[in-house]
Amino acid sequence: MTAVLYVDVVGGAAGDMLLAALLDAGAPKTAVRDAVDAVLPGRFAFDAVATTRGGMRASLLRIEPGPGVPHDQALEPRSSRDLIAAVERANLAPRVAAAARSVLECLEEAESRVHGLPPNEATLHELGDDDTLLDVVGIAAALEALEVEDVLVSALPLEAEGMLPARHGHPAIPLPAPVTLELLRGFRTRAGVTGEVVTPTAAAVFAALGRPADSFPEMTIGSIGYGAGTNDPPDRPNIVRVVVGPKGAEPMRAVTRELVVLEANLDDLTPELVADAVRALFAAGALDAWTAPILMKKGRPGFKLSAIGEPEAEPRLRTVFFESTSTFGGRSHRVARAELDRQVATVELTEGSVRVKLGLLDGRVITAAPEHDDVAALAARTGRAVRAVYEEAAAAARAIGYADSDR
Repeated sequence: MTAVLYVDVVGGAAGDMLLAALLDAGAPKTAVRDAVDAVLPGRFAFDAVATTRGGMRASLLRIEPGPGVPHDQALEPRSSRDLIAAVERANLAPRVAAAARSVLECLEEAESRVHGLPPNEATLHELGDDDTLLDVVGIAAALEALEVEDVLVSALPLEAEGMLPARHGHPAIPLPAPVTLELLRGFRTRAGVTGEVVTPTAAAVFAALGRPADSFPEMTIGSIGYGAGTNDPPDRPNIVRVVVGPKGAEPMRAVTRELVVLEANLDDLTPELVADAVRALFAAGALDAWTAPILMKKGRPGFKLSAIGEPEAEPRLRTVFFESTSTFGGRSHRVARAELDRQVATVELTEGSVRVKLGLLDGRVITAAPEHDDVAALAARTGRAVRAVYEEAAAAARAIGYADSDR
């Protein structure tokens, strides 16, 4: 189900803020991490952690060097061509690679216009480091995972006067930064802030993937995420807010779509290899994969390995069955799966917040389940038992369901 994303630039926007907001809105961390690791294998460990800005709860992207990577590792400034080449070498989903490449190409064009150089000769300096790749690829993967087809951007706060400090031996430059202005041609702005509140990376994301919005779009509000900047200035909440949901004002009904189920009976595969096969099925595009005990010929105990996915994923899933298991043959059949509309909300608990997956039918909350990764992370931070945090989050999730059902 495709969605629209409204980016409400409350107090500022940077690449890491946008990525944190998308994760806060429910973009799966695993999909984002896998995409980043495909481009920068082992370079970073990152997570979105809870914080506040201007008294508002938000998520802050915390980035650490990967295992064995020195904390002070520095790289020579690179051109956008180098960054684009890194994306093209990586094993990324086609739409993720295309989105990341278009953002980097926008950066390249803006830098070349500002400095009067051919595009392949413009050096990005701090924009040419691995942090930029993390932000750009992570945002592209998050948008794909959230099935966002349309990105709308609010009016952007820009500094009307001031100077950006000298960097890399170059003199100070006026604010807004020339590259940012080049990227934001056609977007609406508003004044009244201080400092560099919209960075070139965020501006490139807007230019490549978004379009300006005169007002809040007509949509069914689904999940909401808040991304925090590093600083907490006294004059504004330094956050960017994203709102995700289907277009239009009508509540979404349960939909039925055609999927394919593949299965094979196995009696000679070790448990370790079974786990490897399930992981490989998910990597090949399975929406779910599972095993069930069965009794095979000659009374031998065995199990049935099954996977379900989109019809276009069938060839990849079939290949995994043959490459990762001992089967000589497999079965497949088409099925129709009815699905609730899914949204993600955030519930506030006594010691933190947890995201909750909501299933809706005709606009009513039918089911609500806490996100286990959030529950486990909160339990680890607070020293509480995972079960205790889960039960508190489940109670808060049920309260959401009751409140919405009464409306």
